[in-house]
Amino acid sequence: MKRISMVAVLALMLAVGMTGDVLASGAGAINLVFPVGARYNAMGEAGTALSQDATAMWWNPGGFAFMPLRQRPHDLQIMQSSLAEGLANDIGLYWVGYGTPMGQTGAFGVYLNYLDMGTQQATDEDQTDKGTFSSYEWAFGATYAVRLTSTIGVGIGAKYFRDKLADSQFLQDTTGSGSGDSFGVDFGIHMKVPSLRSNLGLAVANLGPGIQHVNAAQNDPMPRKMTVGLATSLYHSEYMGLLAVADYLVPLYKYKDDKWGTGFATEEEEYGGGVEWNYLRSLFVRIGYKSADFGDINDSTYGFGVDLNRWVGQAITFDYASVPQAKGLPTVKRLSFAYRF
Repeated sequence: MKRISMVAVLALMLAVGMTGDVLASGAGAINLVFPVGARYNAMGEAGTALSQDATAMWWNPGGFAFMPLRQRPHDLQIMQSSLAEGLANDIGLYWVGYGTPMGQTGAFGVYLNYLDMGTQQATDEDQTDKGTFSSYEWAFGATYAVRLTSTIGVGIGAKYFRDKLADSQFLQDTTGSGSGDSFGVDFGIHMKVPSLRSNLGLAVANLGPGIQHVNAAQNDPMPRKMTVGLATSLYHSEYMGLLAVADYLVPLYKYKDDKWGTGFATEEEEYGGGVEWNYLRSLFVRIGYKSADFGDINDSTYGFGVDLNRWVGQAITFDYASVPQAKGLPTVKRLSFAYRF
């Protein structure tokens, strides 16, 4: 979870042609790394076995198969998040997704993921001002999921990714490009265990070729990952409910013999988990904990939510989450809006 350093490095990654060679920065397409949905962020950034709305296209396509079973089967989700509070105020992530039933047992959805990396100052090797440039990354994707049985859902998704890290006129290496693109494929399975009041989830995401800006030898891998998750209902009554979630994530890319390859990068594993308490399925309080030693993140998460359906007759939900950055930096805020119809 090299979140803060990667945001700063990638925003300048090709602009460092003004000051030296392009830097190695780990995985590219970092807009695909940040978890979607304030609800799941507030619970330790865990949602692989819980998400069954449009955000499941990010968490686990298998869970997306159960979205049409809700009373209102269509789902629109929007999230906005600051990313580098304390470092830069003009860096933000935006995600919007829509899901709809497909046939008797399926679901189909599309989404757009956009990372605005703000405006940077360009300088040459002598620190001469060369002007400013803006950087961004975006991905557009689609997901199809189907329920194989009443308790098992599977899904597959595909996405196209593109970035613009710097304008070409600012690059020292004229053979490179300030932009790159790639594609990725996601798979997932979601299984319900009614006897245990629990869900299990397994998802593999962002399987695709590297992103080239300078040459093939300096490709950045897509942020390939495998995540397993558990969600369980601890208590449920007419008035209140309490559930717990947990996720384990391991990257599927490794740097070995001076090149990126495929493998389980267990030295960069992440854990997260939390609980959600609700009153009348309308008011929600959430807390959690996130551990990612490689990114120097070991801290609590928290948030709350409100579902207006009980009061206004419209299934509109607002969620808020506070999640940690690297040690010593302030937390960042994530806000979500959902509309079911």
